[in-house]
Amino acid sequence: MEKAESVPEVVESIEKLLNKHQQELLQHLDSWADRVTSAYANAPLALGSLGTLAKKPTGGTFGALNCGEAPVVSGEDAEIAPKKNRKSYDEARLTHVQAMEARSEVELSRGFSEVKPFWHSWRHFRRFCKWLVESSWANTFFALLILSNSVFLGVQLEMQAAYQDVSIQLTVFAAFNVSYAVLFSLEVALRLLACGPSSYLWLSDEYVWNWLDVFVVFASWIELIIFFLTPGSTMGTNRNFRVLRLLRFGRIVRVVRIVRVARLFRSLRTLINSLVGTLKSLFWSLLLLALIMYMFGILFTDAVLDHRNELNFADETSNLSKFFGGLYPSIVTLFRSISNGLTWGEAADALENMDNGIFWSSLFHFYVAFCSFAVLNVMTGTFCNAAIKAAERDHDMLVLSLMQTRQELREQVANLFHRIDHHGSGQITITDFESHFSDDAVIAFFESLEIGAMDAWTLFLSLDVDGDHTISVDEFTERCLQLHGPARSADIFALRQNTDKLEEELMKVEARQLQLNQRFTEVIDTVRHQRHGRRGGWEYEQTKEAFL
Repeated sequence: MEKAESVPEVVESIEKLLNKHQQELLQHLDSWADRVTSAYANAPLALGSLGTLAKKPTGGTFGALNCGEAPVVSGEDAEIAPKKNRKSYDEARLTHVQAMEARSEVELSRGFSEVKPFWHSWRHFRRFCKWLVESSWANTFFALLILSNSVFLGVQLEMQAAYQDVSIQLTVFAAFNVSYAVLFSLEVALRLLACGPSSYLWLSDEYVWNWLDVFVVFASWIELIIFFLTPGSTMGTNRNFRVLRLLRFGRIVRVVRIVRVARLFRSLRTLINSLVGTLKSLFWSLLLLALIMYMFGILFTDAVLDHRNELNFADETSNLSKFFGGLYPSIVTLFRSISNGLTWGEAADALENMDNGIFWSSLFHFYVAFCSFAVLNVMTGTFCNAAIKAAERDHDMLVLSLMQTRQELREQVANLFHRIDHHGSGQITITDFESHFSDDAVIAFFESLEIGAMDAWTLFLSLDVDGDHTISVDEFTERCLQLHGPARSADIFALRQNTDKLEEELMKVEARQLQLNQRFTEVIDTVRHQRHGRRGGWEYEQTKEAFL
């Protein structure tokens, strides 16, 4: 009898425990849903990590659930071990690495105590050289040095043409040549020390220019040595040193180095890259034009030669023989006719003096019209297309263009922020935002950024990153730049990854809930077997319905 009376008490305690667990689970799900909503509101296009769900508690209730960790269900009776404290674990690993590094440094200092001062000094010196050659003012200085050297070469040649006195060259130009040679040698030496010989001459992306610099330095010093060894003769009249003809190539190379300076000027660099990109199109265009001129040249030359043979006419001074007396003169005439090299009417008039002259002059007119209106226009379009593609392939120029566009957009966003913040407090509230949301300038600006919103509150929430219901100038600028334009593939991929992660976490919660339901059902079944009679069965059904 006492056992029968204790059964309802057990059932009642189980009901209380189940209700308590259910309330705690619902609270946990509500908290997790709030976190998901907050994460989506703060980062609508590039969702970050939303955290993980709760894992199995170490105790007997859900009160000890940790919202920062997720359960892992494997099998029916899988136990869920708590996750390690990654912060302390990483700190321990980091401490171990630091200890090993400190031990290695101590052993290295013991083994190489005598070399350490020199090695550290040499390493710091190389770092200084690398910082020096990579600085903007050093690049500007050497660029101006190359430009001034090119101008100096032109002045030197002009002075040599105007004055034949050798003493002027020795006194005026010797000091400048030595100065430029020393400065160019210093530049090459600094770059060699900063990068190392192998990296500078072979592994660098600009190894061709680096070899060119080395050649200029060696050629300059050899030229100076020979110049001072032969003080009585000029470089142009000295016939005993044939090698000077090769060394003169060094002067031309110095002028070619101006092309390297073009990278410092954006517009000039774009033009040079475009010209280089059109070289392939230029080759094929010239080949096509040469084939066309060759075919028409054969026709006109053959007709003129037949005309001369029939009339036994061999006057080489006539216009007909001058323009179409051979294959080469015919091709030259055809080229000059479409490139403003001569008045093509004179060549057409010369063809009219032949038999069937109207036919040959009409054929020449067709050639001029075909090349002027079709061939040259197609070549121009091909060059423009190749130049545009070459400019688009320049990665550095593309990065600079994007950075400039981003900076301009940042300035526009900052100006709009200060316009909305008419109080000058540095913060925008929802009231300030709503008061200016209907302005035409604000609407046009957000439409230009492709940022659309049905109401001011929705857009305000998208711009409020930290959720404090105020927008600072940094928040406003960064969020406008992030929301600028349609969703990119990276944004869609991030959204998909976070959606998959949320689905996985929900499946874990569902699996955990099913596991708990199964365990509670087993407990109730155990209680049911301990009861006897009709009353026990009715209470079991009531308890099961209350739980489910």
